[in-house]
Amino acid sequence: MDFRQRTRHEITRDVRITAAGFAQELVKTAVASLQRAAVSEGDPDVARLFDEVDALVDRFRSHHRELSNARVLRRGNRLARPSDPGVPEPARPFSYVGAYFGAYSDFAAFARGALGFTGQIHPRTDLAGIGLDMHLQRHFWTVEREGTLYAFRLGDEGGEDEAQQAEHVRGLLRARFGDNGVNEALPVYAGKFASLPEFVRDFLWRLPFPTWLLIHVDVTTLGYEWSVDRSIFTVAAGEGGMHVFIRRDPLSHWRYQLPV
Repeated sequence: MDFRQRTRHEITRDVRITAAGFAQELVKTAVASLQRAAVSEGDPDVARLFDEVDALVDRFRSHHRELSNARVLRRGNRLARPSDPGVPEPARPFSYVGAYFGAYSDFAAFARGALGFTGQIHPRTDLAGIGLDMHLQRHFWTVEREGTLYAFRLGDEGGEDEAQQAEHVRGLLRARFGDNGVNEALPVYAGKFASLPEFVRDFLWRLPFPTWLLIHVDVTTLGYEWSVDRSIFTVAAGEGGMHVFIRRDPLSHWRYQLPV
């Protein structure tokens, strides 16, 4: 593969990942809007939907620009980084982009490997979406050759190796999602919120999880399940909204690991 072919392949890959990620988030946004309308007595909030779509356009426009900038900055590595003999032959032309991480059947398998998961994951976890985000957020760069997805870790010179990075991410995830990760009892009263999804979103964003991971969480489903299993209960507020009370840490069971 010559220089032009390699560059064209990189550009095409980044464009496809950006388009796929945008399409996936657009569908999620539309479905969430329809779900809100279905369970409420009012009409669909079209203005809110437009605002959310505008925010998506801005975010993915930024991804597209930053991937392009990163590709230009990597040009100096093409001569500075020798080809790694341990990289499979189909992916070797791209080994200059970063440290070789591994070969996978698809984005879901790649995400599982990058996060270091070997056990059971909640069935609604969108592993493919997480894999896409790790490319878009430039934690990794991926290329698909001959039906196999190859991943390279970016910006890691002098940093963590694969095992250390996986352990670091596992620590973040299991600190609250694992059965043994809860060391303190939560206050009984969580506060007043406009809706259960708002409470769930507030609850999760206070935890030390990466933003690229949190944006995939299905807060509507989580709020429903936490209510059903009686981890939380609510009391309607006289002026609208609800008061939320926590009986036990709602993330203390494995089934709530990354439900997206």
